[in-house]
Amino acid sequence: MTTNKKYNEIWELAKPYLEKGKMKNFVLHTKGVVKAMELLLQKESGDKDILIPAAILHDVGWAKVPAALQKSNNKKEKIQALKLHIEYAPKIVRKILSKTKYNKKQIKTIIEIIVAHKFKTPIRPDKRLLIDADNLSDVFKEQFYSDAESYNVTPEQNYNFRKNDNTFYTKTAKIIFEKELEKRKQEFKI
Repeated sequence: MTTNKKYNEIWELAKPYLEKGKMKNFVLHTKGVVKAMELLLQKESGDKDILIPAAILHDVGWAKVPAALQKSNNKKEKIQALKLHIEYAPKIVRKILSKTKYNKKQIKTIIEIIVAHKFKTPIRPDKRLLIDADNLSDVFKEQFYSDAESYNVTPEQNYNFRKNDNTFYTKTAKIIFEKELEKRKQEFKI
């Protein structure tokens, strides 16, 4: 996934959890979030040794969310599933990172970033970067079409949803998002 040995170790430990997610392809999604984080960190300031692991681990909690809840079309159940994936994440993240060279303070910081990526409006830039990377990944080509298939929508419907649904904290994310979304539009010629 990456050339960094430490991040690869985290990836290998996280991958079995990501594969258990049923709502969409979380392995593909996570690769996109890591790619987005790497792009953001080229222009935005942040601690790569904290933010890349946060990107890798942000959705491991889906492994514990019941499949029926993940695939539900009921709005209340969808929100419950989202909340549960945040609730389950810290224990899994702690387990994974304790097998690597991360100390308790670093693990605590990574968990704080991860639990803030849904249902929060964080002030801290590191938390905002994960939200931007998570949202940005959804317009990368493979993820865009995989999501359309997972959610049983057309590319045009997915385009319209993404165009109207995403907000970003950083100018960098907004610029990348606009470019990627325009590429998706050209691919299916709306």
